[in-house]
Amino acid sequence: MSKTISALFVLSLLIAKSSPVVAGPWEDGYAAYQRKDYTLAVEKWRVVAQTGKAEAQSLLGLMYFFGQGVKQDYPQAITWLRLAAAQGEGRAQFKLGAMHENGQGFTRDSVKAAIWYTMAAERGHPQASDALKLVSAGLSPKELALASRLAQTCIKRAYKDCESVVSP
Repeated sequence: MSKTISALFVLSLLIAKSSPVVAGPWEDGYAAYQRKDYTLAVEKWRVVAQTGKAEAQSLLGLMYFFGQGVKQDYPQAITWLRLAAAQGEGRAQFKLGAMHENGQGFTRDSVKAAIWYTMAAERGHPQASDALKLVSAGLSPKELALASRLAQTCIKRAYKDCESVVSP
């Protein structure tokens, strides 16, 4: 009996090894992006983003921002980036800060940029601290204190409802 069980186990391993690995929409989107098939990447990542995965939402927002695979559309970029940022996704928070700083989809606002950069830095985004220093150099002490206070409020809320904090 144990030989039969062992043989079945070995057989199941061989079958499993010979079966092709099926990638999901996330992996398919990544592979498409690597091939520069941005339209397919957007299609695949949208499926994942709609399930609530912050990284996919962030990437989809960036695709809309840069017009990769879709027509460049700042309002759509903002929608997806906000969803990701509300889950603490640092890349989305950083991009929202840059968009506020540069007036892309928003009125140029260095205080709001500083708020988003502060949150992104808190999440470990590699460029956020430097961006925060640069934008902060143009702020008054009062504006800087306001940006810091609002960012800390949002962080304490675990990034939930940050838009009401950032855009009072």
